[in-house]
Amino acid sequence: MRRIFIISLIFLNGCFFGIFQRPKTLGEGNLDISVGASFQFTANPYDRQDIEKTGYSLYPNVGFMFTYGVINGLDVGFAVFGAGMGPFLRFDLYKEKFKGVENEFLLAIYPLYDALFSKSIGLRIDAIYSWQINKNFEPFLFYQLYYHPYFQDFLDPKPLGHIGNGFYHFIGFGSNINIYFERKYKTPDLRFSFEFGLLPVYYNQKFIPVFNFGLGFGGDGLFKCRKEMGRIYCPSDILLNFLYLILLGGSH
Repeated sequence: MRRIFIISLIFLNGCFFGIFQRPKTLGEGNLDISVGASFQFTANPYDRQDIEKTGYSLYPNVGFMFTYGVINGLDVGFAVFGAGMGPFLRFDLYKEKFKGVENEFLLAIYPLYDALFSKSIGLRIDAIYSWQINKNFEPFLFYQLYYHPYFQDFLDPKPLGHIGNGFYHFIGFGSNINIYFERKYKTPDLRFSFEFGLLPVYYNQKFIPVFNFGLGFGGDGLFKCRKEMGRIYCPSDILLNFLYLILLGGSH
């Protein structure tokens, strides 16, 4: 219980960026549960000094999403991020199969209520292009856009990624690694999502690359426990231990 309480505090320290989802629509009647964390960093210490001088900062993010496939090509769900919470809609704009590789381009739209800071409504849009090489491997590219007209007034220092007039953006790529415990192939029982992104920031006539690394867990089997070789195995334990170690590492 103590560990779960500590992990829940991460939600109060998150900021913006990270996908934390399957990069393709789920299909009618399928569901997906996603929990993920992302961390921004710059390898150049002089970049970090410039960022601090301008009053901007790097913020981590933790998110939770529940997604359900209403029909083929259309998903609905509910999400909680550091930047807000609310329902969302995902739909594909393009989906074709070439030589056994399923290509899909989707948009995800999130109206988000920021209950912690500005008490206002924001908007997040994800544009994701994926090519599923096989059922276990799903690489993807993404562009993420946020609109929070009042958010900068409630954070000090201000988050990176700001492009003016309340807009923030983030680009990157990643891949899902899907694991199936059941023989029938519908949606993954356990899913690991790795993301690597870039925040294009321009200060003092200099481009500062700021990278984001994210790891997500998902699949409708994430919270199902199984008995193997006389022991009970719960995939969610991996998630909780991972987030706990991240919190401990971030506190030093």
